[in-house]
Amino acid sequence: MKKWQKILIPVIVIVLLVLAALFVIRSGLLVRPTTQSLAADTEVPTYDILQVQADQEQQILSDYQAGTYTFAAPYIVQDPYEMNPLSALLIYEAAAPGEVEVTIQGDDAASTFTYVKTSKTSHFEVPIIGLYAGRENLITLKNGQGETKQLSITTEPLPVDFQHYTLEASLPEKMEPGVTLFTPCFEQTYTAILDANAQVRAYLTNKYMAHGTAMILASNGHMLSTGDEYKQIPYNMTSLWEFNWLGKVFKEIEVPNGVHHNITELANGDILAVSNNREMFTSGTREDVAVVIDRETGEVKKEYDFRNIVDEKRDPYTHFHPNIINMQNIDWMHMNGAILDSADNLLIVSSPIQSQVVAIDPDTSEIQWILGPHEGYEGTSAFLTKYLLTPVGEDFEWQWGQHDPTILPDFDNNPDTLDLLLFDNGQSRSFTQAGAISPENNYSRAVHYRIDLKAKTVEQLWEYGKECGAECYATYLGDADYLPQTGNVLVDFGGEIRKDGVAIDDIVGGVFGNEVTNSRVREVTQDKELVYSVKVTESKYTVTAETYQAERMPLYVDSAYDYNLGQIQGQRLGTLVYNSETDMVQAPNLYVGKIKANLSRIFVEEGRLVADGTITYDNKVYLLGRAFFILRSETKTYVFATSSSVNGRFFLSLDTSQLESGTYQISIVGVVREGNDQLNGVNHSGHTKTDYKITIP
Repeated sequence: MKKWQKILIPVIVIVLLVLAALFVIRSGLLVRPTTQSLAADTEVPTYDILQVQADQEQQILSDYQAGTYTFAAPYIVQDPYEMNPLSALLIYEAAAPGEVEVTIQGDDAASTFTYVKTSKTSHFEVPIIGLYAGRENLITLKNGQGETKQLSITTEPLPVDFQHYTLEASLPEKMEPGVTLFTPCFEQTYTAILDANAQVRAYLTNKYMAHGTAMILASNGHMLSTGDEYKQIPYNMTSLWEFNWLGKVFKEIEVPNGVHHNITELANGDILAVSNNREMFTSGTREDVAVVIDRETGEVKKEYDFRNIVDEKRDPYTHFHPNIINMQNIDWMHMNGAILDSADNLLIVSSPIQSQVVAIDPDTSEIQWILGPHEGYEGTSAFLTKYLLTPVGEDFEWQWGQHDPTILPDFDNNPDTLDLLLFDNGQSRSFTQAGAISPENNYSRAVHYRIDLKAKTVEQLWEYGKECGAECYATYLGDADYLPQTGNVLVDFGGEIRKDGVAIDDIVGGVFGNEVTNSRVREVTQDKELVYSVKVTESKYTVTAETYQAERMPLYVDSAYDYNLGQIQGQRLGTLVYNSETDMVQAPNLYVGKIKANLSRIFVEEGRLVADGTITYDNKVYLLGRAFFILRSETKTYVFATSSSVNGRFFLSLDTSQLESGTYQISIVGVVREGNDQLNGVNHSGHTKTDYKITIP
């Protein structure tokens, strides 16, 4: 080798190494090594909602048993489970079993609630549901002997970050009886129950529950919703909770691949839920599976993987539409609804990204029909054209980016037809840029279709929302419910994104940025008379005020409170799948960067480490990012990757049985992309040492 070669080759190698290092650092893959000590101050606390509630009940009973309480002087505990501050529990001993009538005085007749609690023994535990916030509440009790007792309970004001409700219309005499449940989309807003005057009469302090997923009233009077632990940011949750409005959790059902968007109670008590495929972290797709869950065991009895039913490669308009966050067909279906039509033996699911409502045979998974625009079925999707319903009749319009298909009563008494109600968001109302309707000229609506199951045709019978124009245009989110006693329809315009008061389609700016996102819920008659309207707006401490779904329901169902403290401990059912083969990655070299990870929660529950929080960088908002949890002992290092985060959020749910024995310091590496171009921006990363450690025996 010549002398100049001996000099030049090492120089080239050094230059290449430097360039490689600069590339890796710029790409955000590495962060500078930390010199901080591995010692941590605080062991990760243990937490189990079911055990916490069992302990709360025992403490209440202990306090109660220390005194003597009667109908005339009952024991009162406010918010017994620390879940609903506008609730209380009265306990007393009576001469015999029986009933007690409870009246919570409202501002008028429509907001005054009366219900009856039945006790099978002389020991009475009476739930008080429906208090006002920030005032003295007057409650009147009346027992079976005709005796009355008046009580007052004073509550704290609503939290300062509570969303704002503005009453726009209320005609209680024409409204469906009951209260209105508002469920949020993200954990920035609270789940709340409102009366006819748009006053909050119950809410959940746990903001992680139910966001981005329907909350429904089950046949036994319990509520069903998603729990409070993420499977994948921003709304895929690990479990379902069954609870009442005192806050008592009866069941936590862990769903193997998570649950999101929609849950339905079947006639036999089982649950139909929207979930993910088993390879959600490796296959590149998600939100394309429906599952049937055994309510008694928590096990999945049936799974419908729509990758094997329709065409996951069909991409009708996401290449141009600014609203749809498809992320290159990862979220190709975005299944947001699944219902079972037992009369016609159909499983019906909604795919807003495809603008499809698809019906299949629940026994064979064979497609029966597809409701939606006929464009975009070229190439690999051509085989689906034979299932497309043919529109008939005048004034027909397709749905675009729809939510919440609901089976209606058989209005025409014809077994060959199916009446379907859904919320039509109206996203662009076209698959082409040339045909797209601009947001300021667009509209959203509730729409009633009638499908002829034999002729494979569809006609439009009724709609509401088009006449409201852009005022009620909801780019995303929403639902429509038929109200059986009055025939009214409750319509949730769930995601109204506005910039300078003008409707826009920018979900990224509305949800994750600084644009204004409001919502409104309206009840209308079949003649389209507006009998109830509430507008939901942001507080000064929050950036969104979406309403994922709204439901009209009774405030109180006696069967939901048919137990005494200490009698029933909540059950944990089902199985959660841990994606250890994909979540566990090689430990990177660590370098210091600008990113900071901020923990919101960290605890150990039932053998898993749960943590969530936010990643911040110069106070900017990020759609895509990732957090890597690093667990390091003196001899072993693990790195676990969370799913892509939204709005700086991250979440970890880790099976600790994967870890070798030892004490591990916990730190976090966050990676985000800078700039509005989330897919092509510059990566930044940073390492944050937490104060926590976890000991594995």
